[in-house]
Amino acid sequence: MDYTVRLTFLNQETGAVEYIFPYVYQVDDPKEGMKATIIHGNRGDGAIVIPGGKKSQNLVIRGRIFDNAGYKDITDAINEMKSAINTDLSTLTMEHLEGAVWTTDWSYTVRRTREITFPESLRTGSQRYEATFLVVAY
Repeated sequence: MDYTVRLTFLNQETGAVEYIFPYVYQVDDPKEGMKATIIHGNRGDGAIVIPGGKKSQNLVIRGRIFDNAGYKDITDAINEMKSAINTDLSTLTMEHLEGAVWTTDWSYTVRRTREITFPESLRTGSQRYEATFLVVAY
């Protein structure tokens, strides 16, 4: 069975801005885990683990923007992405379409900490993009 998958971005400050990332081809999901202090013994094989809370991680999204009407269409899509994906505290959600209902696979509270990069400069045919977020909690 084929699924339609989407990544949506919701700004928690305004609550109204939703952006759907176009043509995502790679998502570096954060790995579950914790920040802990581990003290290894120098005589035995054991260790003491002191839990230290949750670990902040980067979540990187890579995708491609395609044009419908040439250079201006890609430029408009880039400008829309830059204005919608701000650095405020936000929610990033991955969902898939099952029948007529969107089912959530994961949802993280994030902040965009770096600029959105567009490695190709001609904007003819298609344009790659990369957005990096810091996962605040999971």
